Amino acid sequence: MKSLSQNVLLVDDEEKLLKTIARRMTLLGFKPLKATSGISAIEIAKKNNIDLAIVDLQMPGMDGLVTIAKLKEIHPNLKTILLTGHGNNKVKQATEALDSGYFEKDDMVDFWKFIKTINTGGQTVVIRPTGTSDSKSDTFPSNEIEIHPEKMYSQSYHSEIFSKERIIGETEAILALRKNIKRLAALDCSVLLRGESGTGKEFFARTIHSNSMRQAQQFIAIDCTNFSNEQLIAQLLGYQKGSFSDAMQERMGIFSGDPVGTIFFDSIEDLSIQMQSQLFDIIETISSRQSGENEIRLLFASETDLAKRVKSKSFQKSLYERLTLFEFYIPPLRDRKEDIPTLCRYFLDRYRQDFKKPVETISPKMIEMFMSYDFPGNVRELQHIIERAVILTDSQTIDVNHMPDRFQNINKSKNQAQNKKFQTLAEIETQYIKEVLAGTNDNKSRTAEILGISRAALWRKLKQMKQKT
Repeated sequence: MKSLSQNVLLVDDEEKLLKTIARRMTLLGFKPLKATSGISAIEIAKKNNIDLAIVDLQMPGMDGLVTIAKLKEIHPNLKTILLTGHGNNKVKQATEALDSGYFEKDDMVDFWKFIKTINTGGQTVVIRPTGTSDSKSDTFPSNEIEIHPEKMYSQSYHSEIFSKERIIGETEAILALRKNIKRLAALDCSVLLRGESGTGKEFFARTIHSNSMRQAQQFIAIDCTNFSNEQLIAQLLGYQKGSFSDAMQERMGIFSGDPVGTIFFDSIEDLSIQMQSQLFDIIETISSRQSGENEIRLLFASETDLAKRVKSKSFQKSLYERLTLFEFYIPPLRDRKEDIPTLCRYFLDRYRQDFKKPVETISPKMIEMFMSYDFPGNVRELQHIIERAVILTDSQTIDVNHMPDRFQNINKSKNQAQNKKFQTLAEIETQYIKEVLAGTNDNKSRTAEILGISRAALWRKLKQMKQKT
């Protein structure tokens, strides 16, 4: 059987090492594609089919972990290997989240042994962590080979997905969001969360934080709508007593005080252009001073499309590029209505325990009403409705009587519509012809012209109307 050449993307900023690995890959029957940075690797991946990517961890600009995450956005099933100077828990957690393996550079003998096993005469390589098996079968189809390299660390640090804060929903958009956030939680890069008010942007930000290596550190949420330029700078950098009207005493800033794990900037679009520029400068300055475990992770949220704001020059391009390395859209509840019953069950269980209430179910009629309602306040609105209903009820079932007035009105409107006597098309036509005749003082020619029919056709309709009366 003739061996099929596989495209292997090699990413390393050390060109000498890159050429050495590429040369050996060629000798082993692979087709190497070389990139000296994460950015160039992404451009290559957009234009080529890639079977395997081997990425160096330490690179200027975009590091290896972020590069792998971006490559998997382009090729979701891409197999990847991270090359690192030394392994640690952070790297292990990140590679697990990214479904990637990794080798240490000081043990390249094992790396090359592994690479040789991949050259399998055109068979598909299935990279799996040591000690795992396919949940569907203990054996693999004849066109697949399972590989368990000893140095491919991929320990299970996420045995339960998002054990701290659950992402509720099974729609395609939420499943994809859950998968991507799990991957990104282990990285250090900035993330922009975009969605309408009430979709849960801060919840998703907290989920990223609580599933990262920073989970034991502080999570600080800053609502940009609540601060003037002066106040926001003071919050970030601190201030001296008397430096502005409300500065009654000296205060350390977020960037200059105790170690912080994650800062979440909500409603980033509400900052003035001047403050956007200042925030960009502050972030760049602080980032250049930090390294390793002391580095603060920055998360952002916006209700608007910032790309459009950049085009209209109402948002600074440099800040936009800084915060949109990864951008995720959180869909409104009206676009994921299949998740409403699951969300109702979750909030019901939560609040009946909190308030020690006997309520056990929500009536099918109430669920039906929820499914026909657009929830302008999104998940937050649904959450508050269920919380309110649990507080108000002493029965085992929540029904329309426990709902806010707007749902009472929906129910009344529905009943009125069901009881209303509807007209037939013929009755509506008859009524309209009478109205036009009255408006033209019984002028048949003018009436026919308005109705868009001939005078003869009008006479036929008038004859039919007379026969029915």
